Amino acid sequence: MNDWEDLERFLDMGLPHQEMAYFGVICPYCGKTDRIHRLDRPAELDSPPADYVRLWEQHAQDGELVVCKFCHQLLRLGPDRRMAKPLGEDA
Repeated sequence: MNDWEDLERFLDMGLPHQEMAYFGVICPYCGKTDRIHRLDRPAELDSPPADYVRLWEQHAQDGELVVCKFCHQLLRLGPDRRMAKPLGEDA
């Protein structure tokens, strides 16, 4: 399963559970600045799926994973929380 399929499955599970949005962070795909939502950290979930934990371990590093609720792209937010980047790019 690839990261996009994993994300679709996680969104179908109702993630993110909290409606925490970062305003002013630009989505590199659609350009929206008010739709970047923080995904729950695995430690914040009861029995997180192994694929979800893997995504965090593989991509979050010292930042966190976020999703654009407009275009549904999975992104990485760096520790400065200013810029979201596609997975695999340094934030």
